[in-house]
Amino acid sequence: MEQEREILDRLAQGDREAFDALYLHYAPKVEELAFWMLKNRTEAEDVMQSIMLKVWERKEEIAQMTRFSNYLFTMTKNAIFDIYNRSLVHEKYESAQLSSVRYFHDDTLDSQVETNDLALLISIAVDKMPDQRRRIFRMSRYEGLSNREIAERLRISVKTVENHMTAALGQLRRLLASITLFF
Repeated sequence: MEQEREILDRLAQGDREAFDALYLHYAPKVEELAFWMLKNRTEAEDVMQSIMLKVWERKEEIAQMTRFSNYLFTMTKNAIFDIYNRSLVHEKYESAQLSSVRYFHDDTLDSQVETNDLALLISIAVDKMPDQRRRIFRMSRYEGLSNREIAERLRISVKTVENHMTAALGQLRRLLASITLFF
């Protein structure tokens, strides 16, 4: 967003037009990511409204930030995680996260946190896949089985395995694309 620094400075002074500019630019992105993860338009709208309200309430401290989009992404991610915590499925995702984090590695703390967050988002997305697709994806990516081995184990055609993997990878690409809207 052009002139973001200027807009953030004006926001800190209570300028409603600056807030409106941020809202128009970022609210659809926040809502889209929330909807993609939650698969519930009402919850996604609630997340977006809550986050944008916090932006207004914290306008003075937000003006000090160098990467507003990172802050907004973190707020969105945390709001989504809070919803999952409330629905008592967080433990399941944590264990899946621990097994998938081994595929990523970076030495800096910030990168590790971002990697862990990304792994958790991917884990949530995988868990929301249809049963057969999720089973095939996990066998391929977590167990390291070939398409032929998966087909033999599940007694389906290799082409069916390939179709499910194509669909699963497409879903994950869309997730990554929605995340990159923030950066």
